[in-house]
Amino acid sequence: MRAPESVRAWISDPPPWLEVRAVEVQRGENEYRALDPGERDVIALAIATKADLLLMDDREGVAVARRLGFAVTGTLGLLGLAARKGIVDLIAAFERLKKTSFHYRRGLLETLLARRQSEKP
Repeated sequence: MRAPESVRAWISDPPPWLEVRAVEVQRGENEYRALDPGERDVIALAIATKADLLLMDDREGVAVARRLGFAVTGTLGLLGLAARKGIVDLIAAFERLKKTSFHYRRGLLETLLARRQSEKP
């Protein structure tokens, strides 16, 4: 699947905080060779950098990453964390996400919003 034009334009002139690294799947890492290239590269990069948390939505990739001992969150989990820190408006972010090809489980926004409401003092 090709990235939307807005994403391709953004990555053609990346922000200074973005670090792009090439990764290689090492021998002996057959457990995740069957994954799609993106998920495989995320796990290889996480191993190389000793990452604390992986951002991944692919179920098979998440399962492999967790078997390898990594903490994993998805896009919506990341948006929930950012909303709790006041970085994004969860409803507005979710509305924008719904206009993309992103797939999510029905009712998930309501679950995230309810969780956020229960955390407020």
